[in-house]
Parts: sequence; C-alpha cells; structure tokens
Amino acid sequence: MTIIVCPTEKCNFRCTACFEPESERIHSETPYSFEAIQGGLNEIWSGPYQGSDVCLHGGEPTLIPTHEFEKLLSLIYNLPWKKQDGTMGIKGSVSIVTNGSTVTDQMIELFKKYNVYVGISKDGPTELNVYRGPDPTDGKVTQEYNEKLWETIKKLRRHNIPVNIMCILHKKNAGTVEQLKTMYRWLLSLKKIGIKGGRLNPMYSNAHPEVELTTDELYRAWNFFYRINKRHDLNWNPLQEMTKNLKGEKRASASHFTPGPCSFNRCDLFNTHTISVLPDGRIGNCDRTFAHGTYQRSRERGKSGRYEALKQTECKGCRYWPVCGGGCPEEGRDGDWRNKTRFCEAIKRIYGYIEDKLVEDDPLVSLVVGQPEEYEPIGNVPHGDAAHGDSAHGDAGHGDAMHGDAPHGDLPHGDSSHGDSPDWV
Repeated sequence: MTIIVCPTEKCNFRCTACFEPESERIHSETPYSFEAIQGGLNEIWSGPYQGSDVCLHGGEPTLIPTHEFEKLLSLIYNLPWKKQDGTMGIKGSVSIVTNGSTVTDQMIELFKKYNVYVGISKDGPTELNVYRGPDPTDGKVTQEYNEKLWETIKKLRRHNIPVNIMCILHKKNAGTVEQLKTMYRWLLSLKKIGIKGGRLNPMYSNAHPEVELTTDELYRAWNFFYRINKRHDLNWNPLQEMTKNLKGEKRASASHFTPGPCSFNRCDLFNTHTISVLPDGRIGNCDRTFAHGTYQRSRERGKSGRYEALKQTECKGCRYWPVCGGGCPEEGRDGDWRNKTRFCEAIKRIYGYIEDKLVEDDPLVSLVVGQPEEYEPIGNVPHGDAAHGDSAHGDAGHGDAMHGDAPHGDLPHGDSSHGDSPDWV
C-alpha cells in the first residue's frame, strides 16, 4: 500500500489528457500547512498503514519552497519503523514522483541526504513525448525542456540516486510498430545509465478518448515489453507485477493473496488502497479520484460494493478475476467507475500470454488462477517488508520525456500488427 503526501495540487505542466482537472493544477487554493500534514501523516502511520511506501506527489511536489520541501523529507525519513526483529528504528527513505523540471542541485543533495527514490514521469524519447510538458503545443519549448530533463536524469544517476521512470502508454508512443521500436531503443539507453524499470501504464482520458490505445494496441505493447523485460533483465511494470500476481508471490498471510499494483486490488472509489495526505492535512483517497472531486475518504471499512457487484455480473467466471478484481474504478468503461476497467480485454490477453509462458518454462508451476476462493485478494493489508516499502506509486499523468543517445541495440524486426506473439524480440 502507498501513502501519498501531497504538499500542493498545483502543477507547472499542461499535459494533454491529465486526469487532474485543469482548474486544480493551476488555481488550487488548498492551503499548505506542514503542521497539518505532519498530523495527518502521523495519524495514518499509527494505524495499519505503518510500513507502507510514503511518496511525495502532487501536483508537482517540488514547487513548494525548498526549506518546506526538506521539512517534509525529514518528516518521512524519520517516521518510526518496527524492524523484522521487533526493534524500533526509523523508516530511513522517501519516495517522490516528479516531472523533474524544477529539480535543482540543492534538491539533489537533499535526495542524497534523505535516501530518496525518484520517479520521473516521462513518456519516451523526445519524438514520442508529445502529450507532456509546460506547453505540448509548442515544439521548441518541448524540445528545450526535454534536453534539460535528460541532463537532470544523468546527474541524478551520477550521484547514484535510484531513478524509476513513470511512463504512460498512448497513441503517440505505443500505437504503432515503429513507435515500439523507438521505445525499445529508449529502454536500452536508460539501462545504460542504470535505470532498469518503472511503470508502463495505459493512458486513460474521458475527455480525450482519442489518445487511448485500442485493445489490440495495448496488448501488443505489453506483450512486447514483457519479452523485453525477459531478454534484457529489466523490471518494467505492470508486467513484472502481473507475473508475480499469477504466481501468488505477494502474500499477506499463509492463506491469503494480495495482488499488486493497487489497480488490480479490488479498489473502492470512496476508500482506496492508496491514501493521501492533502496540503491542509486532510486524509483523502488516491489522487486519481480527485478528477471526480472525491477527496474526502469514507470511514467505512467494509468490502467494495463495486467489487462484489462485478464479481456477480461483468466479471463473473473470468479466469483472471483473482488477479484483476475488475481493475481501477477510475478506468471504468464508458467513464463510469462502477464498470470494470476499459482495459479488460487487453489485461485478460496479456495475463493469458504470461500464464502460457510460465507454464512453458515450468510445467509444474503453481499459479493463483484456478485456485480456491481463499486466494482472492483481500486488500488493505500492510506489508512493510522493506526499508523503503514498494516502489513509488507513479500513476500520475504529469511527466515528461528525454532525448538521450539511444544505442543501436538489437532492433525488433517483426511487423505483426496485433498477433499473440510478434517476433520483435
């Protein structure tokens, strides 16, 4: 599970199809109070969320004054931490998701001081990153910001700061075979500087459905990236998470299974698995729900009504229900959170492909699918099994891209449009 600390809802970018309302990104008036955030975070940390990843998020979290930014880093870094041996220590790390445009040398020193895991939001090399930035309609501005960001990323890695990339898949970076070939070279260029993974989430937009990938396009892209992971020892999600989900590798107890990420974990729109601390200290839901104005968190702790309904209707009998649970409510088909995810068919197809590959590699492998009811996800179970929790949440739609010197690598050579196993890698 993840705790988001949101010091500001403002953002300096104007990304196309961002799930955050434009009015919130530009004109948010929610007052910032360190003391209120401290109170809200301590309240959450004293309950079942202790041991979760704590991620600075936004808006763009680096827009607050540097001295306040350091106070938040110190607050999270010094959260009390119960170690596996029962002794108490401190958390000792922080996560952040940022578009990287305002990261300074001073901030980099703070990242080193507070052991910060940095998630950079970016959608590929410059030529594919057309929906991100201060002004996506201005090619010169976009080029300049990409060049600056690439220098920032290289500097972060020179300082040995761990970096993951939060990439959103859409029509302009994953819709064609040629775009995927370019993404392949980009992933290899990232590996050269020590960045081996991050997220490859599908873009969703009720206002701009034309940017979303079709079922065939999304399946083709995920299939492609799954095999790149295997060939080049990379860690791009949700493909890695899907593999672990099928194998039941994330367990909350000996008899229950909780899949990751949160989008596969029977999320309740009014009581999400991800929890937010807003700028004024209020405890809210996942930042995805802000688009619907659902900030206030329900105090009801029962089962998700959406999950129970889908189990008996749209998703009844689905083989991959135990590792999907209907998907994220904010991605609901036709823009309705009560429906199953609009990416259902692509998710089923990629789960089927991964299942086949796991069985092919090990005919005796034990998988969660087809198991008894006890393996259904139970949700809202803290794990706390590492000093920095799980990887940064990184589902935000406000990032950017790089233009780096991609190596030639082993270029994909297939031309299948949507087959079950294109032979690019």
